[in-house]
Amino acid sequence: MSDASAPSSGHAAPPARVSGPRGIQSIELGYRILTAIQQGPDAVALKTIAARAGMSPSAVHNYLASFVRTGMVGADARGQYRLGPSLAALGLAAARQVDHYELIRAKAVALSDDTGLGVAVLTWSAQGPVIVFNRPDPRNHVFELRNGPVSFLSTAGGHVFAAWLPREATRPVAQRELGQGATDGECDRLLDSIQATVRAAGHSDVMLDALPGYGALSVPVWNAQDALAYALTITAPVELMDKRPDGPHLKRLVLAGQELCRLLGAPPRRWAP
Repeated sequence: MSDASAPSSGHAAPPARVSGPRGIQSIELGYRILTAIQQGPDAVALKTIAARAGMSPSAVHNYLASFVRTGMVGADARGQYRLGPSLAALGLAAARQVDHYELIRAKAVALSDDTGLGVAVLTWSAQGPVIVFNRPDPRNHVFELRNGPVSFLSTAGGHVFAAWLPREATRPVAQRELGQGATDGECDRLLDSIQATVRAAGHSDVMLDALPGYGALSVPVWNAQDALAYALTITAPVELMDKRPDGPHLKRLVLAGQELCRLLGAPPRRWAP
């Protein structure tokens, strides 16, 4: 590959080096270009691809020429680009081969390492939220979460499901936790309040009733069917958790959730900047 394939000095730097065997930079740059096209939402102009990838248009054009020849990218008459049939075939094969649990586990462990906080991944069942993976706060082993059912109304993951799942799925669980005397109207008012708060913020923020002094933040993870598949949660003593919107813990949680959405094939609106 010629020097023209390298990013120009006026654009973002190439991906940071990671430990392990040396890779091939041109492949990593090509992946950035494909991800820029994946953001869509429709066919994407060369200038937009270059801006998203942090590369010069001339460098991106060299990659696109090869991608078009191999069918990984398609070009229309207007000179705009979309992912091509060869890449679609690879994606379908990968979807059959990828172990989603292992993918989620690896991202959760990386998030815990990155933040130094506890991490839990929850999914939804007919009985309510269920922890399918958790890693305790490595610095504070005061308690240890266990995989299995957890409270719906008093957990951050539960609030994520309350915010985006259909009411017919969440109301029975809320009624069961509130007690037999709870009416549909009372449940709906509570769920409406949770939904409005979480959707406005894009994440949930809960003080854990069962663990005084502990807090949790959680974000939704969407799948290829644009369905809410998981809630990704970080937990820690409140004095150790930075809940500010621009703070490192929430930012890393949001980025990890967006990356999982992308890897699970969710629509770009769920993960693209």
